[in-house]
Amino acid sequence: AQPRTSRVLTTLGTEQEYFLIDRSLYTLRPDLKTTGRTLIGNLPPKHQQMDDHYFGRIPSKVMATMSEAELELFRLGVPVKTRHNEVAPQQFELAPIFEEASLAVDHNLLTMDVLSKVAHKNKMKILFHEKPFKGVNGSGKHCNWSMSTDHGENLLDPTIKPETNYRFLLILVSILHAVQQHGALLRTSISSASNEHRLGACEAPPSILSIFLGQHLTEVLNSIEEGRPIKNFSMPEIHTIKLGGTVLDVKVATLPSIARDLTDRNRTSPFAFT
Repeated sequence: AQPRTSRVLTTLGTEQEYFLIDRSLYTLRPDLKTTGRTLIGNLPPKHQQMDDHYFGRIPSKVMATMSEAELELFRLGVPVKTRHNEVAPQQFELAPIFEEASLAVDHNLLTMDVLSKVAHKNKMKILFHEKPFKGVNGSGKHCNWSMSTDHGENLLDPTIKPETNYRFLLILVSILHAVQQHGALLRTSISSASNEHRLGACEAPPSILSIFLGQHLTEVLNSIEEGRPIKNFSMPEIHTIKLGGTVLDVKVATLPSIARDLTDRNRTSPFAFT
């Protein structure tokens, strides 16, 4: 039997993006020192067109800074789960393990403080401004948000058949209604001057608040509203929405087929189900 639920928690995992540059170069730019972003100068002839930074290895000096910061964060009770290059040159990201939202916010502020101090120690400068450089991707703070019971059950898990998971559907449509009713308030909460420079270009979503659910969940809700049978997205050998309903053929005989997630990210929506 399921244990009795006494409360519902909001959980959060904050993906923190940032730029890490040599401090000697940073000190040569008064605009960067004063405002956190460059105000003058020409675009470089080569930046992120080839995705070579994103798919390349992490530079040794940056890796040393990352590793030291992660160890310090672990001592402070903030275990980092992911580190990787981001799209723009000298842009990187880390993500901690999900936790209760109020604690996650505190830990994110602590993470930024530790990163800044460790970078300074290693003669580097970390930039948290959302758009420090024109023409390349800015740095977002992606908030992976969900709700769970006090026993750790994720209430936004669609499970194997979301169309028959009525509790999930009820919570999902309640969130849709809440975003529709209070979209202006949500928009206000992210409308900092620096974030306005980032939104609407270079993979950042527009400033209009919208929700993306993916093909499968959109079809489930549309079919319920229209009172018709639900279109079958699933392949016979794939039974969960987590694995997806379409298969990506990589055209290499020695590699297996890869299940594509139906709820993958959508760059035109700031509120996406993933």
